[in-house]
Amino acid sequence: MGRTPVSSEPRVATAVRLPQSLHVRLHAVADQRDVSANRIVTKAIAEYLDRLERFDPLADGGES
Repeated sequence: MGRTPVSSEPRVATAVRLPQSLHVRLHAVADQRDVSANRIVTKAIAEYLDRLERFDPLADGGES
């Protein structure tokens, strides 16, 4: 039984350097919740960008 996809859009791989302690926390939480670290990171980034766009009067939601 596989996990449900994070998004219906095509996915792109990217590399992010994390402090080791944050990496350990991320994977511990993912294991506890039986979700992938990818799902947590994707959701966290989406929520952060949504908040940034809502509260930043200069943000237009477009690419720079």
